[in-house]
Amino acid sequence: MIRLVLLLLGADFIRRNWHALAVAGLAWGTIGVSLMIDALDGVLNFPLALFGYLLLLESLVTLWVAHSGMGAQKTLRQAKGGLFLLIAVLVITQHQASNMALAMLFGIAFTIGGALQITSALVVRFPRWRMAMFGGIVQIVLAIIFFQPYPTHYKGTVPYCLALGLIFGGWNMIWLALRSRVLPQQAAADVLAERNGSHQRPFDAGLHDGAADLQTLLHGPAPAPAAPAAGPLPPMTVHVWTPTGSARGPARRQPVIDRYIAAVDIHGVISTGHAALEILPDLYISLYPAEEIDRSPDQFARLLRATADNDVKGRYLTDYRSEAAAWCESTEKIVFRDYRRASLDRFWQHYRQSAIYNLTYRNCSSTVAHALEAALEGVIGGRDRHWFNAVRMMFTPEIWVASQIRKRAVTMAWTPGMVLDYARALRAVVHPRPLSWAASLHLALRQSRRLRKGWRARRVDRNPTPSTSERP
Repeated sequence: MIRLVLLLLGADFIRRNWHALAVAGLAWGTIGVSLMIDALDGVLNFPLALFGYLLLLESLVTLWVAHSGMGAQKTLRQAKGGLFLLIAVLVITQHQASNMALAMLFGIAFTIGGALQITSALVVRFPRWRMAMFGGIVQIVLAIIFFQPYPTHYKGTVPYCLALGLIFGGWNMIWLALRSRVLPQQAAADVLAERNGSHQRPFDAGLHDGAADLQTLLHGPAPAPAAPAAGPLPPMTVHVWTPTGSARGPARRQPVIDRYIAAVDIHGVISTGHAALEILPDLYISLYPAEEIDRSPDQFARLLRATADNDVKGRYLTDYRSEAAAWCESTEKIVFRDYRRASLDRFWQHYRQSAIYNLTYRNCSSTVAHALEAALEGVIGGRDRHWFNAVRMMFTPEIWVASQIRKRAVTMAWTPGMVLDYARALRAVVHPRPLSWAASLHLALRQSRRLRKGWRARRVDRNPTPSTSERP
């Protein structure tokens, strides 16, 4: 989540405020270490009840706003609010059974997350998959620690989780702050976050994510940033063809698989959907394999590996109209009004120099996701340079949703369904509707009042009051 917040604030914002970022990271790390030490002896000084009530308030607000129908990620808001509500209730009760239930809940979550990360690393074999697999093993080890009662008999579950989050978050903030001091002014936020750019394949030069090559990004033939043009920018549209929307009659309904992975049509052919990005009149980003890939079920498992032997020649389509005419209209369109065209042009200048397609590592969806991040880098930091922007985003439900989607996509593969949810979440952060939690509550109250009026009206219609002439 911190990575996305810093991406939207921009590299200039990080360089300008590196000292504040370092101090905040040091404070977070110190608090995390103190919490972990405090939890070791079983006698907690940490105000668990206060934390539980704050978490309860946040979960209720999230559920209330989600119920009113606002926001692009209503379902995920409800899931987040429900999960946090359960954790808050267990924290507030402060009973041995509650502590054990929390330990089991966190243990199961770490087990599932670690198992998914290990499995996806072994199957997809994306760059640095061994490091990802090690991270999955660490999650399994943490799950075992949560499951067993020693040494605090589950009393330290919540402080342990908070401590781990604060320690790792603080370390990342300190690392980014120190790195921002030594990199050139042209370096982008993703380059600041890059720990090792040497594991990329040759065609990844200019890729705007953790595999980006610093020298290529900084010294390639990219155009210099242009001054903002007079008048509003043309809208930037993310087109998504979902697997079910692009398949010709799915043979069976599998809601999660159909949305995020693939759909199978009546002939047994797998459809994975498609994604593209458009800015009229002169920019269209849509990557396809030059020759159709055999996606029959017996070959699909082999194609999931992000290794070089699955690289094929790709091609970039020229415009949306011709693509839609040759295939079908996009299922969903997500429109952004505010973005950085110069940053997007720099990304696209480098990325299109290589026309390589890989089903899981360099596909249409990953291309659009990286282009979208390039376009949105620094968009919020450019509006207002105050640190309140960072604090506000940390409490925005959609930034949490977007970070979870990105985490799963990076360790598995970007798919059109993930791009759809990711773009929707980022749009809700960049173009917030409403602008604040206060406005959210105000609109939610208005929606509740409208619902109550509707219920009263329906009740009156079902049980009308008899007129005077009808009374006995």
